[in-house]
Amino acid sequence: MGPKVSVIIPAYNAEEYIAETLQSVFEQTYSNYEVIVVDDGSKDGTLPLLQSYASKVKVFSKDNGGPASARNVAINNSDGELIAFLDSDDLWFREKLETQIRFLGDHPDLGLVYTEALMARQSGDEWNIERKIGFTEAPTFCKLLYGDFIPNSTVIIRRSCIEQVGLLNESRELIAAEDYEYWLRIAKLFPIAGISQPLAYYRVRNESLVGDGNDIDRGLTLATAVLRSLESIYPAMWAECGVDRNLLLAKLHVRAGFAWKNNGRWSKSLTKYSDALKHSFTPRVFRWIIAATILKRWS
Repeated sequence: MGPKVSVIIPAYNAEEYIAETLQSVFEQTYSNYEVIVVDDGSKDGTLPLLQSYASKVKVFSKDNGGPASARNVAINNSDGELIAFLDSDDLWFREKLETQIRFLGDHPDLGLVYTEALMARQSGDEWNIERKIGFTEAPTFCKLLYGDFIPNSTVIIRRSCIEQVGLLNESRELIAAEDYEYWLRIAKLFPIAGISQPLAYYRVRNESLVGDGNDIDRGLTLATAVLRSLESIYPAMWAECGVDRNLLLAKLHVRAGFAWKNNGRWSKSLTKYSDALKHSFTPRVFRWIIAATILKRWS
């Protein structure tokens, strides 16, 4: 039959999308799973809707505390050998679990496996595929320091890994980046791997701030908060990875400046470039700034 998978879904005001998300789980070709949904203090009809699935889903409700706290409640009330993450508005391909279970069976050393995903953006009543996401080439802790490339709704983690790493960090400072911080903590102690195959739809709703200009500074703040959290646990990580901390922070600020430039906000862009130079006043950073200023695409 294969190992039991606990599918955990945090839900906040997800009434409009959660039914489709659950259906994508019920249609999996792999059948040995349980579904645990934690309503994180929703103000719409999410909880009554979830309760209508009581025969198929374990439902818990709590005061609003963020996705990390909801996932932790689900993990603590699960009994699967494997833990699968799924956001309340994303969708799985039918063979998603089966493909990853087979992969984990072939790679018993892994603590975490993820896959690529297809980003779909809402346009009225339609969902348009924009691009494929998820870097899967030899992922490591050190590579993750440069940014989060793991689509949350594709992740499966061994319970034995969680027992050693611990639960997610529930700090409100990390809300919206708690998963990224968790991947880093896991990758520091266990090998991880990505499957070069899209097995989920990552859906960006109309009301989402992802990719919006207002999200640029927030993304920068979250990324730096994650790095500070990790270096407080592993102060030697920069030396171990051979990464210049200040140069990395400078690059993150140049990225933000590039994003503001693409939004037509040159004053914000120049501020970020200036902040980058405060972290590392080096020729390399100047070259990054020049490239980010004149190029349409910059990494």
